[in-house]
Amino acid sequence: MVSSVGMSMGTSGIRAVRTTDGVSFAAEWFPSIGDVPDAEDVAHAIRAIVDRPDAPHSLGVAFPDPDYASALKSALVEEYVSEVHVISEITGTIEQLRSDPAFRYRTVAIYDLGATGLEMTVADIDSGTVYATTRSPELSGNSIDGSVRDNLMTLDILAVPRTNAEAFELLDFSREIKEALSTHEATQTSDGQFRLMDRRMFDLQIIRPAERSAIALRDLAEMSEIPPEVVVAIGGGAHIPLITDVLGRYLRIPVVVPDDPELMAARGAALYATRVDGTRPPAPSTTRRSAKTLLTPLLRFGLPSIVALGFLSWMLWPDEDTDRTDAGTTVSTVADTAATDDAAQTTTPAPTSGLADVQGTTAPRADPHAIASTTVLPAPDPAAPDTYIPRHNTGGNVAPPAPAPAPFQLPRIVLPQIQLPQLPRLPFP
Repeated sequence: MVSSVGMSMGTSGIRAVRTTDGVSFAAEWFPSIGDVPDAEDVAHAIRAIVDRPDAPHSLGVAFPDPDYASALKSALVEEYVSEVHVISEITGTIEQLRSDPAFRYRTVAIYDLGATGLEMTVADIDSGTVYATTRSPELSGNSIDGSVRDNLMTLDILAVPRTNAEAFELLDFSREIKEALSTHEATQTSDGQFRLMDRRMFDLQIIRPAERSAIALRDLAEMSEIPPEVVVAIGGGAHIPLITDVLGRYLRIPVVVPDDPELMAARGAALYATRVDGTRPPAPSTTRRSAKTLLTPLLRFGLPSIVALGFLSWMLWPDEDTDRTDAGTTVSTVADTAATDDAAQTTTPAPTSGLADVQGTTAPRADPHAIASTTVLPAPDPAAPDTYIPRHNTGGNVAPPAPAPAPFQLPRIVLPQIQLPQLPRLPFP
């Protein structure tokens, strides 16, 4: 059977699941640098999956918010990856619940406690209609990790972090304690000398924000058109026993925690992609994606360059047997002009002055690519005026060039000379 892969965002990484039957799933983890993977990290992970020999036939990604979906689609274009189904995490969760034959509820309240916040939704499983949804940053996986860290610092057994690297290391250590308290009653150091944190102290740290979140979900259920029949707790926070106890006490309906609740969105994305692609004719995904990956850069960059080089070659080195036109004017070669002159000389009677007697004979048409050398020209007349002789034979009568225009000159101005009359000399006393 064909395989499909679904992906979702997690703490410091990307969750990916693969399935071939829609029932069993194999999980894989792609780490990221930041606390929450960005769109480029997800696109790189998808590129790595589709380049493998066992590339899936269908691929879906569950995103946390619409802005993230837009950035992810742009990043997939940069990676030359197509045919990826991008859906919301709520859509992926509903798809997984719909495909589970053991889940017999229709209207559900989804309590998704993730690393960055709490997402609460009331939806219809059969139609996929979302009646109400809200998000609260008050309770999250990161805030719970911070509470555990603060409690550890009060024990005076850990040094205060001096650098950012040490602070991150302490936060990871606190996350490990939180996960351990989901299945154990207490935690201690490896040598057994110090008791780090027990379940009772952990519950006291998170009881107040957990109760406020349960009240918010109860209010959201009352505002929806149809009241929910069950609460489905998903995300990494669904492993905490206190969360399910508080939800059941405040909402008074069954609380269901599926297996691997942090993978619900990724599984639903894989099932959604399989269902949508099932309406299309099957085709080998590896060949299709690889051909598109190779052809896209060629069509974008290589083909215009080849066309441009061919056009330049056509313009710079034309075939001498083919006429070229430029703006409607025919350009003739020298060989074509010589052929036209030979044809004119063989069909026109030769003048009688100074020419050999060629009457009664007709010269055959000369080879258009050969230079005619049998024509006898008349001797020049010494008395004739000089005429303009072109450098190349143009096959017709060429008029002498027009005389050059006279240089610009102003006419000379001649002033008349006035002759004054002679005056008599005046006698002086």
